[in-house]
Amino acid sequence: MINAPARVRELAEKAQLPTTMTLMALGMLPKAHPLSLGMLGMHGVRSTNYILQEADLLIVLGARFDDRAIGKTEQFCPNAKIIHVDIDRAELGKIKQPHVAIQADVDDVLAQLIPQVEAQPRAEWHQLVADLQREFPCPIPKACDPLSHYGLINAVAACVDDNAIITTDVGQHQMWTAQAYPLNRPRQWLTSGGLGTMGFGLPAAIGAALANPDRKVLCFSGDGSLMMNIQEMATASENQLDVKIILMNNEALGLVHQQQSLFYEQGVFAATYPGKINFMQIAAGFGLETCDLNNEADPQAALQEIINRPGPALIHVRIDAEEKVYPMVPPGAANTEMVGE
Repeated sequence: MINAPARVRELAEKAQLPTTMTLMALGMLPKAHPLSLGMLGMHGVRSTNYILQEADLLIVLGARFDDRAIGKTEQFCPNAKIIHVDIDRAELGKIKQPHVAIQADVDDVLAQLIPQVEAQPRAEWHQLVADLQREFPCPIPKACDPLSHYGLINAVAACVDDNAIITTDVGQHQMWTAQAYPLNRPRQWLTSGGLGTMGFGLPAAIGAALANPDRKVLCFSGDGSLMMNIQEMATASENQLDVKIILMNNEALGLVHQQQSLFYEQGVFAATYPGKINFMQIAAGFGLETCDLNNEADPQAALQEIINRPGPALIHVRIDAEEKVYPMVPPGAANTEMVGE
């Protein structure tokens, strides 16, 4: 997939195929593209999960049918014929049995497939997609408040252009960013799926900054994840890399806290921190610039100023530990059984 974004878009536009993306593929189509359905799955777009249930053909390019994407396997796209293209033979039929399995590079396959595809308007299908999107809207709460989770993401996005590179750690902040950030180009988004490696975000941002010294690199992180690799602040400082860490600090392991709260009768255990950690002092000790948006009279202006400043910085915002990532597919459930707002 890494070499195929242009052909993926060409196929989608020529055949008028509504296109959904896994967490790892966000940016393959621009967020506002009329054919983009956004992310599917556990924390995906609610309407997208319902749209997929109505599909009669599913073309899967480089995805692996993991449970976070498809939910309960036997209830995912029950009426669809599946064409699965993957360069790794082990992925073909491992979880969901395709009707056509092709072991090959996606770009090579699309180069041969696209000339055989006839352009079609698919008006009836697009009408059904639009109807489901109206029936199941995707609200973004507190979108204009830079001191809230979604509002902070929107405020950060407003400070940069599409040349910025976005990295995340793993947790609620990762899912909120995947849901809300306007990812508009391939390879703009660096995150850890699959193994879900806490501590990934800062080293990934450092690598991206070294490889792309002319680009802004924004690392969204949570307090739990940041502590997994906090010593790498020294690397960012030593090399004066233009990496901005946006820390959503809820004094908790947010996704663990959320699952315990929702599915274990509020039995929260080992998911919150009894003492407060002063990340501002820690970052300053490593030589980073710091900004606590909760203490700023004009958070948006302060955010713009520190993002524009060259060199590494920590931007800190306190987030309520009771905030949830919604919608959510409960573990083991079908994608149509989403809970939450």
